Amino acid sequence: MRSLFRVLSTVLALGALGACATTDDRLPEARFNLTERQGVMLAPRLSVTYDGAEDSRCPDNARCIWAGQVAYRFTIRIGSVAQAFYLVPGQPGYTNPALRGSRIELDRSLVAPPRGMAEVRPASYPVTFNMYSM
Repeated sequence: MRSLFRVLSTVLALGALGACATTDDRLPEARFNLTERQGVMLAPRLSVTYDGAEDSRCPDNARCIWAGQVAYRFTIRIGSVAQAFYLVPGQPGYTNPALRGSRIELDRSLVAPPRGMAEVRPASYPVTFNMYSM
């Protein structure tokens, strides 16, 4: 009975250790510059696509109660499963178990293009994000 207990304990311990991400499993820290609808492969069967920006900032020719913000919309694909997420300047980054202990954050030097007039939006919103190990 004791030997069965030892075998089961060893199997459970090895299984628990195998489930933890090791430093070899972690994604490398990196910086990515993307334009709208551009993607990057982070690992086999793991990609991030920059879908575009949603700009609610006050136009130059208007008076607004709220200054608004720019929210950058992304899609993470894990195999055939897709999940959308947003990154907003000054807000915490994005984590997902598929990122293996890493976090995606907007680059602190990122500056959104000027909003312009109410009728005209900027032609594009390029984005820079960083991958950090946690």
